Amino acid sequence: PAVRVVDALPSGADLAIVGGGAIGCATAFFAARAGLRVVVLERRPALATLTTAASAGAFRLQFDNPEEIALVREGLDLYDAFAVRTGLDGWDLGVRHRGYLFCSLTDASLARSRDLVERQLGWGLDDVELLSGDEARSRWPWLSPAVRGARFRAGDGWLDPKALAIGYATAASNPDRIPDAPGGGSAAFLPRTEVTGVLPSHDGSRLRGLRTSRGDLEADAVVLAAGPFLGRVASLAGTELPIAPTRRQK
Repeated sequence: PAVRVVDALPSGADLAIVGGGAIGCATAFFAARAGLRVVVLERRPALATLTTAASAGAFRLQFDNPEEIALVREGLDLYDAFAVRTGLDGWDLGVRHRGYLFCSLTDASLARSRDLVERQLGWGLDDVELLSGDEARSRWPWLSPAVRGARFRAGDGWLDPKALAIGYATAASNPDRIPDAPGGGSAAFLPRTEVTGVLPSHDGSRLRGLRTSRGDLEADAVVLAAGPFLGRVASLAGTELPIAPTRRQK
């Protein structure tokens, strides 16, 4: 199976997705699996070549609220069974469960870690370890003597985010291979296609599609998955999203 890349806009779509990174491709997968006709618009020459390609690909369940833990756990269950769940036999996401370590350098941060682990246990996350500084250094000798304590979950880790995005896109392009899909869904991907505006309904109450560098696309619904350009794309529809890129370290 391969990603279905097309050169011309289809006549219409149930769902138009702006952005062909990991989020856009994942949205296309779930929509196609649900039986929708999907079109993904990506202004760059290829999918998953901007922030997805730069991502460290780390994943963890060590959050401070039960909702985020449940949401991410659902994703991790899918990653671990990705080839089966997508119908892509042998697809390798490069999943590595090597753990995620948070170190505390002060008594205050160590107390916060203790409190967090206690709450995580109450939310069902029962495999997080709370370690003293000496216990942590015995396992990772390169840790600084300044480390007062640490928390660690061995089930956390990382994967290849580009393999994830292209896997989603490949599965979305071949929805007949997806187990338990109702049928009727499809996804097409258009690189080198920039969104330049929106198509309002006649009464102006909703969108009926998008204007693009390749022409107009009628769509029942639109999902914006433009990453750092989300605010700029949303402004085309008169919506203000105060989103700005933030420099991170990898």
